[in-house]
Amino acid sequence: MSKQIVYDALIIGSGASGGMAAKHLTEQGYNVLVLEAGPPVNPTRDFTMHKFPYEDMYRGFGPPGWKQRDQWMQDTASHYSRHFYVKDTEHPYTTEPGKPFLWVRARIVGGKTLHWGRLSWRFSDLDFKCKTHDGFGDDWPISYAEIEPYYDKAETFIGVSGNRDGLSHLPDGKFMPPMALTCGEQIVRTGAKKLGRHVISPRLAMLTGKPLPHMKGRATCHYCGHCGEGCDVGAMFNSVVSTLPLAAATGRMTLRPNSVVREIIVDENTGKAKGVAFVDRVTFEEQEVFGKVVFVAASTLESTRILLNSKSRQHPKGLGNSSGTLGHYLVDHFGGISAGGFVGVLKNRTPVNEDGKASGYVVPRFRNIDKASKQAGFIRGYHFEGGAATPMFPGMARNINGFGSPFKKEVRKYYTAPVGLTVRAEMLPRFENYVEIDPGAVVDAWGIPVLKVHIQHSDNEREMAKDAGETELEILKAAGVEVTYSGGRMTAPGRIIHEVGTARMGDDPKTSVLNKYNQMHDVKNVFVTDGAAFVSVANQNPTLTILALTMRACDYLVEEQKRGNI
Repeated sequence: MSKQIVYDALIIGSGASGGMAAKHLTEQGYNVLVLEAGPPVNPTRDFTMHKFPYEDMYRGFGPPGWKQRDQWMQDTASHYSRHFYVKDTEHPYTTEPGKPFLWVRARIVGGKTLHWGRLSWRFSDLDFKCKTHDGFGDDWPISYAEIEPYYDKAETFIGVSGNRDGLSHLPDGKFMPPMALTCGEQIVRTGAKKLGRHVISPRLAMLTGKPLPHMKGRATCHYCGHCGEGCDVGAMFNSVVSTLPLAAATGRMTLRPNSVVREIIVDENTGKAKGVAFVDRVTFEEQEVFGKVVFVAASTLESTRILLNSKSRQHPKGLGNSSGTLGHYLVDHFGGISAGGFVGVLKNRTPVNEDGKASGYVVPRFRNIDKASKQAGFIRGYHFEGGAATPMFPGMARNINGFGSPFKKEVRKYYTAPVGLTVRAEMLPRFENYVEIDPGAVVDAWGIPVLKVHIQHSDNEREMAKDAGETELEILKAAGVEVTYSGGRMTAPGRIIHEVGTARMGDDPKTSVLNKYNQMHDVKNVFVTDGAAFVSVANQNPTLTILALTMRACDYLVEEQKRGNI
């Protein structure tokens, strides 16, 4: 009989956090097992960034009805990238009537890092100490000074292009050269400046300079513009080209794909975690693996689902839920409030290769930063993301009338002139926005109980959306843009794919699930290192902060084990 393997660490998930944990721990001498719910990925086969529509029978749109039939919730999935996302027929969840939640999920080695938007912003103390600033909610148990060294390390490792803009509420970092603004974007910047607002280059996890020595197998971005279909040159950061290869190179990582985790196994004597139970995605075989430490990094809601399903005599409400806060304080950003049109002076311009730039421009937050920018109608803030270029498919042609040669001439006339922007705004963390294991006993394709999501926007978000609709028009009009559309509806929670919270960190075990190092208060050998740990969502994209927190948690684990505390 073979001896049971006990790994130094079990890592659930292979995306941003799981991949970083695998790299960081293996380099510290840990033998780790990475459990990924989805299949393995082969970049040569699965990444289609260089495939053109004319090579496809359906010109890049896929066979009619595929999304409505199999992936109706996977709003950002395209025909080219659909295999990165889950099939909704296999992965149900429930919601309250009239309170939708759009859950976009990736189950594949690399997770959502295969198709993420790559925006990599630091949080500041305006975000970490949000309650101190405006009186609502809770401060994070960490400050910017505590996490700053890990932001430095994360940016240097993944490669972030950007400009040092000198904005105190959006701290500068360790950047590669920024992607230059297009002509249209510079015109918007001129207009925004008249209003005292900034337009900056996005900070993107893409290599715009010479790859550093640790970036083996990664090349500089060549501006093909189709990052969401999988970057086969490794210019964009993802786990498949960055963290997982380095972890594998140590010889101390075992990666097991197709492993759908059911629960974390608890030692009946100590109450500590001792392993993970999972179902083989393909064979449906139930299996167990064992480890000294468990890192839960399956993405915010999947991680929380695992913890809620991990009930035992010692943890009857779910693993780490003595506070009763597990599952609560769910937030996401909202978008949907947009405006755009055409820059008159750019019509009929000779096209240049602007559409290949996989970025646009950003108007950083300008509300509720200080006394001068304080708003009466809402707290917190938002930023705008925009662009001034036409992608391979000229979507603006949908609104141009005509047929044949005259129609083509009109499309070419406007091809070089579009400009637009859309909001990304903070949602307040509230206890009443939460998830639970579905009380109706709904299960997924592997027999694992699913979540029921309870969430809705508050008046604060609605007031913020109203303000954003007004200020985006101000910016475009100040830039002389011929506005052809504005307004819109707030996106349903989940649609921006920045859902965080539900296993928040804090100093008080009675009101939080984790301590400031992502370690569970109740179970000292469990760490939750993805977005579930967040106290609030700020208005910036969360991935860089997830990476920094994961590195910090790994260092803490190593030191605590040296001291004999775990």
